[in-house]
Amino acid sequence: MVVSPWEQFQLGEEATDGVRAEILTSWRRSRLSGVDPQRVDLPYLEPDVDTRFARAAVPVVARLAPLLVGGDTCLAITNSAGQVLWRWVSDPALRADLDRMEVVEGFSFDEEHAGTNGLGTSLEARRVTTVRGSEHFKEPFHRFTCVAAPVPHPLTRRGVGAVNITCRAEDTNDRLQPAVLALVREVQEALLHAAGARERQLFDEFLTSSRGGAPVITLGPDVLITNRAAAALDVDRDALWSRILGAVEDGGPITIPELDSRTATLRLVTEGPRVSGAVLVLDPPAQGPPPADPPPGGDAAGSATDRAAALVRRLLADGATVAVRGEAGTGKRHLLAGALAALAEEPLLLDATQGCRSWAGQLQAVPGGAVLLAHLERLSPLDADRLAVLLPSLPLRVTATITGPADHLTRLLDALGATVVEVPPLRLRTAEVDGLVRQFSPHGVRWTPQALAACRDHPWPGNVAELRLAVRAAVAAAGRRPVGVEHLPPELRAPPGGRRLTPLEKAEATVIADVLAACGGNKTAAARELGLARPTLYAKLRAYRI
Repeated sequence: MVVSPWEQFQLGEEATDGVRAEILTSWRRSRLSGVDPQRVDLPYLEPDVDTRFARAAVPVVARLAPLLVGGDTCLAITNSAGQVLWRWVSDPALRADLDRMEVVEGFSFDEEHAGTNGLGTSLEARRVTTVRGSEHFKEPFHRFTCVAAPVPHPLTRRGVGAVNITCRAEDTNDRLQPAVLALVREVQEALLHAAGARERQLFDEFLTSSRGGAPVITLGPDVLITNRAAAALDVDRDALWSRILGAVEDGGPITIPELDSRTATLRLVTEGPRVSGAVLVLDPPAQGPPPADPPPGGDAAGSATDRAAALVRRLLADGATVAVRGEAGTGKRHLLAGALAALAEEPLLLDATQGCRSWAGQLQAVPGGAVLLAHLERLSPLDADRLAVLLPSLPLRVTATITGPADHLTRLLDALGATVVEVPPLRLRTAEVDGLVRQFSPHGVRWTPQALAACRDHPWPGNVAELRLAVRAAVAAAGRRPVGVEHLPPELRAPPGGRRLTPLEKAEATVIADVLAACGGNKTAAARELGLARPTLYAKLRAYRI
C-alpha cells in the first residue's frame, strides 16, 4: 500500500520526498498550532467590508473576475487576518462545494486555524503561494487548489489583505498565479488612487528621510510608515503621536521613553499652521553594560511570561531538558517552540491528545534533533514508564508541555532530568493583559481605557487563547471605531449594576478555578474538594464568570 507524503506526515514521519520546502514548513507550523487535519471547523466573525482596502479591492476584482479566470473558479478577498470579505463564484456546483468548505464571507483562513492553505500561507510567508490538492494541511481541502498573494499598501508597504483564486485540484493550470498577481497590481492602483494628499505627502517625506539606512518612523494622526530598520520596533502610534505633539519644536532631538528612551531627530510636516505629520530618524541605541542576572529569589525585569521564557531559553542553551507546565491556553507550546526556534531547532511534535501508541517507534526512528511532547498528562502510567526507559537512551533534545495533574509522570521527568518551568495562568498576570490586547489587535486599532480595564478584570479561564479570540471578536464588532466596553463579548462586560469583584472575591475565584482545573473540569469533584454544595459552586462559577 502506497502512503502519501501527507499521510506519512500525519503519522509523525518527516517525509520530505516530493514535498516542497515551503509546504513542509507550513505543515510543521500547522501542527504546532494544533490544527485538526480532519475537520474544517473555521472561526467566524461578521466581516467588516467598510474599510479602505475592501472599498478599493471589491469593485476591481468584481470587474476583472470574469475576464481573468474561467467559469469553474472562485475569487476571494480577505483582510490582513485571512478573514474572507468577499467571494465570487460563477459555477453553482463549485459554489456548493466551497460553501461546505466554509470558503464564505466571515470565515477565517489564517494558517493558525485553517492550516496550510493558499490564503493563510501566503499571508504568513508574505508572498504569492500556490497550495495544490494534498498539500493542504486539512484533508477536506485536498480536492482544491488555491493560489493567493498578499496585497501590500502601495504607500506604507504594510499588508492590508489578500487576493485568492480557488479551483478544483484537477483544474489546476499555469494561468492562476499570473492572474492573482495581476489582481494585486490592480488593487494597489485603486488603493493609491484612494490615498489622500496628506498620505502622499507623508510618504514622500518618508522616502526622502530613508536614504541613510537609519531607523525611520513617519507618522500622522492615522498613518504609520516605517522602514526595514524600524520595522522590528514596537511602536504605539497613538502614544508616539501624542508625544510628538507635546514636543512642538521642529528639528529635534526628542527622547522617546516608549522605545527604550531612544533619541531621534524630529522633523515636523505641516499644512499651513497645522502639524499634519512628523518624521523621526532614530539615533543608535545607547551602549551600556549587559544586564546582570537577577539575584536568587529576586524578580527579574519584565512580565512573568518573559521571565519564564528567558528561563526556558537559558536552560535549553545549557543543554537541559525542559517541561513547561500550566493551565490550558497559557501558551506553553508557543513558549517552547519560540525558545527552540531561537536555537535554530524545529521540533518534531508528538501530541498525546492524538494518541501515543506509536511514539516509541517514531522516536527510535528519529536520528537526532529536538522533540516536543505535548500534553504529557494524557499518557497512561504504563506509557509514561515505557518512555522513562526509552528516552534517556536516544540522541534527542526532549521538551514537553504538561496541562493538569501529572503525579504519574514523576518517574519519566526524573529519568529525563527535566526542569519543570511553571507558566502562571493569565488571571495572575493582570499586568500583561494590556500588552497582549495590543499584540493581538491589528495595527492602528485603539482601545478605550474602560475596555482595557474590563479585560484586566476578567478572570480568563481560557487564558491567553481565550483573550486572543475575545480581542478578535471585539475588534470586528468595533469596526473602524475605538474598541469600547460595548464591543466586548458579553462575559467580559461588567455584571449587572457595574459591580467589580472585590480582592477577596478575586482570590476565591482564583482558588475555585485552580481546583476546577486540577479536577479536569469535573464540577462534582471540584465541589467535593472545595467543601461546597454543587448548587453553591455553580452559583459562584456564574458570579465570577469562570
